[in-house]
Amino acid sequence: MTSQFNASETNQQQQENEILVLEAIYSQDFTYTDIADASPRFSGVLTVELALPDEVLVYFTSSKNTNETPLKIKHLPPVKIIFAMPEEYPTEEVLRFQLECCWMRWDWLQMLERKLRAIWEEERDVVLFHFAQFIHNNAIDFLQIPVPMRFGDDFVGSSTLRAVIRTYNQRVVSEEFLREHFTCGICFEEKLGQNCFQLSQCLHVFCRTCLSEYFTMLVREGFVLQVKCPEPGCRQSQLISKEELIEIIGDEMEERYSMLMEKQRLESDPLVTFCPRPGCQAPVKKDTMFEKLGVCTKCGFAFCCFCQRTWHGARAGCRINNTSKLVDEYLAADEDSKRMFELRYGAVNLSKLVTEVKEARANDEWLKSNAQLCPQCETPIEKSMGCNHMKCTRCQTHFCYLCGNWIDSRNPYSHYNNVQSPCDQRLFDGTNMEALDGMLDVEDFELI
Repeated sequence: MTSQFNASETNQQQQENEILVLEAIYSQDFTYTDIADASPRFSGVLTVELALPDEVLVYFTSSKNTNETPLKIKHLPPVKIIFAMPEEYPTEEVLRFQLECCWMRWDWLQMLERKLRAIWEEERDVVLFHFAQFIHNNAIDFLQIPVPMRFGDDFVGSSTLRAVIRTYNQRVVSEEFLREHFTCGICFEEKLGQNCFQLSQCLHVFCRTCLSEYFTMLVREGFVLQVKCPEPGCRQSQLISKEELIEIIGDEMEERYSMLMEKQRLESDPLVTFCPRPGCQAPVKKDTMFEKLGVCTKCGFAFCCFCQRTWHGARAGCRINNTSKLVDEYLAADEDSKRMFELRYGAVNLSKLVTEVKEARANDEWLKSNAQLCPQCETPIEKSMGCNHMKCTRCQTHFCYLCGNWIDSRNPYSHYNNVQSPCDQRLFDGTNMEALDGMLDVEDFELI
């Protein structure tokens, strides 16, 4: 009787010691109840996560869907050891326990339980810590679970299981991130993870203060297309997601960002223009019947999409500012860009504009080479023959064809007999004298 009492006391002491050790090692992953007069006295749950080789791909396939994108994870939901310590544990009686795991098949759990009982048979000692270590380090290899992992039709509720695994992995990764230290890519100071933000697309890390100030500045100044990862050389060119932006810069700035992005999208759409009224500026879809007609749905203003003036009818011509610049941009564009111009301004309209601009430029070039502007009314005057003393046919102003300056109508030839004049002795410069001689008769001149 005394030996049995001593053995029972020894078992009780070992159980108490094991509880203390597990509580110290596993902390939040270990819970238990202690009822002194009950049998068993100690019962509880030990949660054990399996060690994975770096990142693991997990596929969820079924007869209905064989091409689903796999999950890339670092953590799987843990195995739970639900235990109770009988009075004769650990010397005479095995620990009462069962395993639970949301993603393991029933036969895997049975194999693990048999293996753990075999460990107690070998040790005949407190084994909960050994159980946890075996599950953590050896369960994947012992059960011969293939990596990448695959869950098929034999796993009930695979879509729900996918969500559970994804959610658990994200939570653990986030908890690890908060405890780590990172060097901010903007201010280059080391910060605790809880004060940092990791961009989901490229995983670059910046402190929240720097990232918030940088993105806020870009949105405030209107550079919304530059709201991307600020890491030099980052290969991810996608814009930051709406959810991340709200977390970084807040709802108010994100609303401005979305408004500016929508405005830029509309501006790049060749079928959309904006109401020209300064107090409106609403986006307007072009009329399908008339290429140039736009009717604002906000204020009702009908206008020409081409010249931005009040609607003047389909046949009336347009007066457009910077026509020459528009034509130059159109002619220099590639085929895709030209198509965008044609959708915005109309192919027929552009064709007419190009012809008009080319003719106007050719006319200007001819006038520069063959005519001189009147210094009074700027009418271009062409010299067909004779000397360089000219008289404007419009305003009757006398001027020099060589230099374009005004000359005195009372004594016009003094301009050509002045040594200080650039046209001194050049009255007949540029004149075909042989043709002139054939057309003039000496008898026409009065002798002095």
